[in-house]
Amino acid sequence: MQLIFDIGNTRMKVCLAENNAIRPIECWQQYLHEAEEVLISNVAGKDALPVEVAGHPKCRVLTWQSPEAALCLKGIPAGLGSDRVAADMGARSLCPDRTLLIIDAGTCLTFDVIASDGTILGGAISPGVSLRLKAMHEHTAALPLLDIQGEHPVLGFDTPSAMRSGAINGMRWEIEGYIRHILAEHPDLHVFFTGGDCTEFPADLQSIITCDPFLVQKGLLAMTDLGL
Repeated sequence: MQLIFDIGNTRMKVCLAENNAIRPIECWQQYLHEAEEVLISNVAGKDALPVEVAGHPKCRVLTWQSPEAALCLKGIPAGLGSDRVAADMGARSLCPDRTLLIIDAGTCLTFDVIASDGTILGGAISPGVSLRLKAMHEHTAALPLLDIQGEHPVLGFDTPSAMRSGAINGMRWEIEGYIRHILAEHPDLHVFFTGGDCTEFPADLQSIITCDPFLVQKGLLAMTDLGL
């Protein structure tokens, strides 16, 4: 049994992995002493990691410099966030022989492209939906602070619906544009999508897209599978 911590900029997500199944949990404290390993991705700084978790005798923290990452990926950019490293490792563990595009829609929207031999070709980062809405509010005098819930037609009928349209539909078409551009250059492309936002895709792209909410967790579990 493994406890898996994905500590992001907005929240900490904890999962339990047991018998080839991954499930989210809330009260992780009751499992801590029973866990054979504690696997961690942390992009929020060392103070975000609970002290008792860091003190577990088999605590493994993934970074871009981890030897497990180097066994799975080539050309990891210095300082690449551990969540992106984990998602990339998770994608390669599931689909090791194709060009991959890994899209994570969380606080930020991130794109990583990996060649079939595991070389990271590059990536991109832009604001996620909530950040887009927050930025519009904070950098204007009159636009309200909105959450993501609400109508977002292509053409908004009032200020909130227009803001949500720009944030949500704009992000969806940004994702679609990246997929189509990279697919044109790499016909063997397979796309992995993780994170909570914008999971609607055109019918002609659906066959090359795998939506997996546990991609980061599967990448962290790959550290154990690599046997280091």
